[in-house]
Amino acid sequence: MTKIYQGLGLSCMYPENWSLSEDTEDGRIVGFTLESPTSAFMTVTEYPWTVAPREALEQAQDVMKSEYDNIEYDAIDPELELDGQPLADSRAGDAHFYYLDLLVVSRFVAFTVDRKTYLIQIQAEDRDFEGLERVFKAMLVSMLHSINVESKRADT
Repeated sequence: MTKIYQGLGLSCMYPENWSLSEDTEDGRIVGFTLESPTSAFMTVTEYPWTVAPREALEQAQDVMKSEYDNIEYDAIDPELELDGQPLADSRAGDAHFYYLDLLVVSRFVAFTVDRKTYLIQIQAEDRDFEGLERVFKAMLVSMLHSINVESKRADT
């Protein structure tokens, strides 16, 4: 079974055994985190559309570099589509670092749509990441689909 989170102008399907927490700022929801039973997680943060995906991604990278030593970062193709077309303004990258003798993968995906920029961080221990990658992708696709549906409703 799956659950559905709705907020930040989108909805996201996620496994029922994952936990949900919301991030607030001045009483307003600015993000949410979905965490697996194995401590893998996906965090979604909303920025104003004036923050470009590249800028959101660079800010996240700077935070990671300040917290972890010897972090390696590789830009990747975000492979995001909206309404069957590649999402024009999107960026992505993978960070690899060691924490408590575990190799950790942290994937960042940033994109702007409907006058909002979203930054998504997907993180897990390397072995868990490989096993959960399809789950993370399905969650991301469900978000993009919900944005597309809401955009079409707003246009009518």
